[in-house]
Amino acid sequence: MQAFFEPRRWAPFLEPAIWQFIWTGLQITLSMAAIAIIGSLALGLFLALCRMSRLPFLRYPAVVFVETVRALPVLLLIFFIFFGAARAGLGLSPFGAGTLALTLYTGAINAEIMRAGITSIGRGQWEAARSLGLDYRQTLSYIVFPQAARRVVPPQVSQIITLIKDTSLAAVIGVGELTRRGQLIYQSEVNPLQSLFVCACIYFLINYSLSLVSRRWEVDAALGVPPSGRRVQPVGPLPGGPSAA
Repeated sequence: MQAFFEPRRWAPFLEPAIWQFIWTGLQITLSMAAIAIIGSLALGLFLALCRMSRLPFLRYPAVVFVETVRALPVLLLIFFIFFGAARAGLGLSPFGAGTLALTLYTGAINAEIMRAGITSIGRGQWEAARSLGLDYRQTLSYIVFPQAARRVVPPQVSQIITLIKDTSLAAVIGVGELTRRGQLIYQSEVNPLQSLFVCACIYFLINYSLSLVSRRWEVDAALGVPPSGRRVQPVGPLPGGPSAA
């Protein structure tokens, strides 16, 4: 424990160049995460709708993809895409291979989260929407999606946190993200505990902030507060209604 607090091992973190090096790695981490988040949300919604479809040619391929990808380790998927793209001559960079692997894996997870959110909406609301003359697309857009979106926020944020942590796995194929930068620092400065501790603190600050946002959304959803932050006020009786008599 004494070695952990040894000043000479913390000395490199007094140099601005070291923090610039770490900041560059953090930018790569956040870039990978942002691209994978956007891509996986779109892919997850598409797969969820395909899996719920009554058309076999849409449902069965979606089921096979989701169940197969979910059963694979993320690291194996990263290796498979990286080396497979190289063998196929696709010219995919380590950054691209890592991001694609994270997008596919997280998309499969998101598909199940979104499907659970959509199916949690009571059948009566579907029937009520149909009775008002709304078709399937309108029912999803105006009735089902707004309610399902609020219900899937907590597990969705948890999956985003997992995705941000999983970007560190791309270090094994040479992506210079945050964890890889930490490795390069301790290989040069011979301070593995200190370098990895700094990286761990950065991951913690990012992911804990997301956890706080998720908790706030959960509380707001329970209290009926819309995303704008203003509490919904109950609508009073209409003029000329029963109470106006």
